Amino acid sequence: MHETALMQNLLATVMQVAVSHNVAQVKHVVISVGKFANILPDALSFAFEALTQEGIMKGAELEIKYLPAVARCDSCSHEYQVAEFPIVCPACKSTSFVIVGGEEVYIESIDVEEKNGIARESKG
Repeated sequence: MHETALMQNLLATVMQVAVSHNVAQVKHVVISVGKFANILPDALSFAFEALTQEGIMKGAELEIKYLPAVARCDSCSHEYQVAEFPIVCPACKSTSFVIVGGEEVYIESIDVEEKNGIARESKG
């Protein structure tokens, strides 16, 4: 399942940030996932739980935010959220489009406790 490999990469980034900012504990991680990212949320959550059982990630919470799919019409350049298939421009009814959003996966923010006891949030 590619969600585990994806989560390993995301957590490696979290750890790089944590080390570079003198973090004692990661408390909360917010990940944004596009509607067309081909990710199973339950599998992503399971991978997070499995990979955060020790060290500064132990006890961290995961929040997944879902991003809408967005298309841009090739005919009239109108951008719109994709709600269902077939994808049809609501402005001109064209079926020619390019997906411009909703395929991404990224770390939105990380809440941490620094070694000096200060809580801090890092936005990605």
